[in-house]
Parts: sequence; structure tokens; C-alpha cells
Amino acid sequence: MLLRDWMRAAEVDDAALAEKIGDLSAFTVRKLRYRERGPSIRVAARIEELSGGMVRAPDLQPVKSRRTPAEASS
Repeated sequence: MLLRDWMRAAEVDDAALAEKIGDLSAFTVRKLRYRERGPSIRVAARIEELSGGMVRAPDLQPVKSRRTPAEASS
């Protein structure tokens, strides 16, 4: 399950999840939720624990850019 889907179902916002994880900002949680960056091993484990195993580490991997190499170099 994706983090954003779990957060919506659990009615948890970025700030609340950041506080539960600890040593993380709401902005960082937002980046994780939209899969703009990946978590550390500690954060991935904590999210899995908090979600009761519904959100697993592979679900937290960032989405790769869809740009082609030619687009990236221009």
C-alpha cells in the first residue's frame, strides 16, 4: 500500500506522522508521501511499524523520472 493511501485511510497528516516517526519534518513526510524521495532504513522500518505492516519499504521507493536522457541533458 502506498504511504499516501494509508495516511488518507488512517486520517494521519504530515505533521502527525513526522511526530510519530521522530526526528523528521512534515516537509520530509510530504516528500515521502508523494514519492519524491526515499526514506532511510530507520524511517522505512518505523513507517512499516506504524502502519501495521501495510506500508512496506518497497512502497516507499521514489518514482523514477520519466524524462529521456536527451531531455535530461538539455
